[in-house]
Amino acid sequence: MNSQRLYQWLCERLQRQPDHSDWPLGDLESQRAQLRPCDVLLVDGDSPLDRRLKVLTGSRFSRVLLYIGRPHEVADPALRSLLADYLPCRPDTQLVLDASLERGLCVRDLSNLHDLHLRVCRAQNLSEAECQDALRFAISRVGTGTQHTWSTLALLWLLPWRTLARHARRRLLNRWANDLLRAITGTAVGEAFAFIQFPVHPLVKEPGDAGTRLLRLQPRVFHAADFDHSPYFDVIKAPYLLDKVPTGFGALPWKGNAGALAHEFGVGTLDMHAAQAEHDVPEGHALRKVLAALVRLPEALARGGGDDGPLCSNH
Repeated sequence: MNSQRLYQWLCERLQRQPDHSDWPLGDLESQRAQLRPCDVLLVDGDSPLDRRLKVLTGSRFSRVLLYIGRPHEVADPALRSLLADYLPCRPDTQLVLDASLERGLCVRDLSNLHDLHLRVCRAQNLSEAECQDALRFAISRVGTGTQHTWSTLALLWLLPWRTLARHARRRLLNRWANDLLRAITGTAVGEAFAFIQFPVHPLVKEPGDAGTRLLRLQPRVFHAADFDHSPYFDVIKAPYLLDKVPTGFGALPWKGNAGALAHEFGVGTLDMHAAQAEHDVPEGHALRKVLAALVRLPEALARGGGDDGPLCSNH
């Protein structure tokens, strides 16, 4: 086995996600509809690489990805053409800027993340022009980090990171991280926001003879904790349902306020309650007709009264 094949084999093992039997902490299908271009995705992975990155950065999240969006959502035709060269795909494919040990900074299909727990962070009050400028900078960095291979593995696994204090880890990471390690931790994403003068860390207020001025921190390495704790990014959550009761949990019928799930089901609180009540009423009971009508009420109102006759029939 030559050196390159050995490196590829190691990368595959170090980035392989284990199978989880416990309940998921999120659902990608629920998050898809809420994503906007330039959203930041924090990955809570459990591969050997993810666990090592969490030790280095002191964050519960391991990596930082940038949501690009669908190809047609990229305004610059040249960038759309560049994306097509990087990853030929369907026009409705949702793309993210990611990084791996063997490819460096790259473009991937969002669907590749369906088994991972993701936290969505959204920059506050970001304009469309700023969003496109940040995407342009980030996409221009694709391919960064392909020159460093064995040195990155040595830096990650040969140093006793766990024995170091958090501030010492950050200082050493800033000093020694090569382009590949910086790409994997999410530095390209942080630099994309720095390019449009959007802060990730708290600003610094510095008094001076000419008055007070604000300074923006610019570390050499950005990582997940920077975005997770940033006061300038909102956390976007999407409701989701589990397919089964997780091991170790009990479960009882739920008849509480359904307002939080209205978006999940596409219905309001009234018809959510009606749907639950209809389920509890025996077949053939007269009350089921009334409850069934309430369940259909939002749809009928959306049709302007409907073409199928009255909501409730006397027959």
